[in-house]
Amino acid sequence: MNNVRGAFFSYKDFRQSLHHQQQSPKVWKDAELAGLRQTLEASDVDIVALAHDKSLEGCEVTPGMAIAMQWLNPGVTLNGHAHSWWHLFVIQCGSGVLTLGDAEGVDVSRGDVLLVPAWTRHGFANTSKHEPLAMLNVSNMPQMALLSNFADSHGLITTRP
Repeated sequence: MNNVRGAFFSYKDFRQSLHHQQQSPKVWKDAELAGLRQTLEASDVDIVALAHDKSLEGCEVTPGMAIAMQWLNPGVTLNGHAHSWWHLFVIQCGSGVLTLGDAEGVDVSRGDVLLVPAWTRHGFANTSKHEPLAMLNVSNMPQMALLSNFADSHGLITTRP
């Protein structure tokens, strides 16, 4: 039972341990992002997390926050789901329908900004005929993971007939 013994730290040291190191500014270039997407396995939905550095821990680009680019191919639906983190989506190109809760779908297109609060059921359908529905996705997913309140959903993607 020696391996279950805890440790003690001064409250001052504990408080200092909670401070994140200051992060340096970063730039993610569109051409690099587009090139990366081309190297992904072919799928109906591609998601690329932007990272502060070359580690998975770097995907928390600022404390508690993640940023990703998400593409839904034409005719693809991301089924409605809910989870413990919020999203802020910025539509980059394409057009589609956003469903929120039980409400009717909302048409979305380039330039639209969408706030989806935590635990709000939401989904997307790409209604474009020839281009992906591309979205910048900002969320507090890392914060929820740290709080052990991380709900993961499966079976979200369907292709329209």
